[in-house]
Amino acid sequence: MNAKSFIVGFLTGTVIAGAATMLNAPTSGKELRTKIKDNKDEILATLAEVKERLIDIKDETAQASKVSKDSINSFIADVKILIENWKQDIEPNKQELTSHIQEIESSISELENTATASPILKQTN
Repeated sequence: MNAKSFIVGFLTGTVIAGAATMLNAPTSGKELRTKIKDNKDEILATLAEVKERLIDIKDETAQASKVSKDSINSFIADVKILIENWKQDIEPNKQELTSHIQEIESSISELENTATASPILKQTN
C-alpha cells in the first residue's frame, strides 16, 4: 500500500509541477493558452489515473480492514475456547484446594476449641 501512496503522490506532484511551470514560464498569454489546450488532455489523463489509483487504494484498504476484522474475530474466538479449556482443566484442582482449605479451617476450629477447653490454659488465665 505504501508504493501506491507514493505513486499517487508522485503523479499529483507531477501535475502540480507541470501546471506551475506552465504558469510561471515567460510566455505570452496566447502561447500559454495554447500550451494549456495542448496539455489539457495529458493533464486530464493523469488526473483520471490518479483517481483510479485512489479508488484502488480505497478498495484495498476496505479489503484489508475486512480481513483484519475477520482475523481478530477468529483470534478472539480461539482465546475464548482456550480460556474455557483452561477453566475446565483447573476445576479439579480448584475443588481439591477448596476441600483442603475447609479441612484446615475445621482443624483450626478444633484446635481453638481444644485450647479453650484445656485445663492448663484455664489455670494460667
